[in-house]
Amino acid sequence: MRAILSFIKLLIFGIWSFIAIMIGGFLYIVRWKDGMAWIAKYFWAPVVLPVIGARVTIEGIEKIDPKQSYLIMGNHNSFIDIPVLFKTMPFYTYFIAKKELRKIPLLGWYIEAYGMIYIDRSDRLKAKESIAHAGKLVSQGKRIIIFPEGTKSKDGKIAPFKKGGFHLAEQAQVPILPLKIEGARKVWPNKQPFKLGFGSIKVIVGDAIWPDDLKEMEIGDRTNYIREIIKKL
Repeated sequence: MRAILSFIKLLIFGIWSFIAIMIGGFLYIVRWKDGMAWIAKYFWAPVVLPVIGARVTIEGIEKIDPKQSYLIMGNHNSFIDIPVLFKTMPFYTYFIAKKELRKIPLLGWYIEAYGMIYIDRSDRLKAKESIAHAGKLVSQGKRIIIFPEGTKSKDGKIAPFKKGGFHLAEQAQVPILPLKIEGARKVWPNKQPFKLGFGSIKVIVGDAIWPDDLKEMEIGDRTNYIREIIKKL
């Protein structure tokens, strides 16, 4: 029964995502500024979250300055983390995406047209170029979300952080906004799309960490420091 219900949820999810991509593509063609971001935040995410079975809340939103640029860092347990953050952040957000997503029909195009940054982790030079590009976008005012673990957690625990996002933060010279997502794994288990459940997902926002707070630390120490902050949220 759970598998059948999950299939129905995924079918609706897929249809609504296709509709969102089509409308977003039209807005891109007619050059509606931020049209694709508007679709993701106000049209796609608010529908797919209840369809999948998620009730979403955010704690600590008062710690976010809607006018401030941030590099947002959080844990990553589930695919549903993405629409959760689209919905809860008080501004348009952008993600750093792995290059493999570029190959997915329609979705790959949408992600690129939206303004997301693809990163090729298998090529160090290209990865550095992607990080440099992302750093420029953040310094120009975009709020980019990065999952420093590099991939979704296999066991629900927060894995060690990779250094790429911290090089990005150093280059952009904007505050890091730490956050933790709780409950997503119960709603959409990692790599188990036919075991979708129902439940509450909470986004817990921490205090912004400014560049001066980290300037005396080596990159490796920064990764551990931010990871511990997120774990304790």
